[in-house]
Amino acid sequence: MRKYLFLFIVLAVAIVGCSNDPSAPSGNLPNVTNLTVDETASKGDSVVLVWDPLDQDVDGYHIYYATTVPGDWGEPGLTADTTWTHIATSTGYYEVKASKGLEYSAGFSNRVNCRAEENYFAEMQLRANSAANGLLFDADGLGWATGIADSSEFTQDLYVDVVDNKIYLFSGDHNPALYPGGHSTKLCDQSGYGNVAPEAGSADWADSIQVTGPNWIFIQLENGDYAEFYVDSVYTDGVDLPNFEYQTINGLRLFNVL
Repeated sequence: MRKYLFLFIVLAVAIVGCSNDPSAPSGNLPNVTNLTVDETASKGDSVVLVWDPLDQDVDGYHIYYATTVPGDWGEPGLTADTTWTHIATSTGYYEVKASKGLEYSAGFSNRVNCRAEENYFAEMQLRANSAANGLLFDADGLGWATGIADSSEFTQDLYVDVVDNKIYLFSGDHNPALYPGGHSTKLCDQSGYGNVAPEAGSADWADSIQVTGPNWIFIQLENGDYAEFYVDSVYTDGVDLPNFEYQTINGLRLFNVL
């Protein structure tokens, strides 16, 4: 079902039962600074965090994580280093505290996240044999556009076509003789995968996918980025795609929890 249909309900529940910050001990140690997501090292389902060391001796650094904010915070990691890798099942938010014995940082570090860009009211209509049979994601992942996949002037990421009276979405370069100039992409039904797209090279990635009704579909783009979009209504000549998420960290296969 559409994620955005539940957005306000989920937010209302989160505000009642969840918090903006983790629940953790406090003390007089300095706060951890310059927490960042290492976007070069973060790949697949692994989010790599780095931060500046405190200028005094500490026992370690506590990592706190929530999938949403407000959210239910957990402490998935403790390390003596100033880097930590989270094997995640979705995107999320992170904060860090240092500790020495029973003493903790007075406050939390800055908050960072690895969330995908959300575009929940950007509906596109793909129709076979029309001027809107191809789809192209913007280079920055913030938008998408339709165009004529039959033309070499439009470099589609995917296109829609009818085969034996069935609706299929195809990789942009699936049939270059009829649909020239497209990008090499892969498609996968999200069912069973939750918020983590299949790893590159998985047999679940395909050059085409039949669409019969509402569902989410992962896409592995030629540039190494990952996106997911929602198929809403399916017609005899195409589909409506009302929204999408685009993971702007190249190679990261994680998507959002609302």
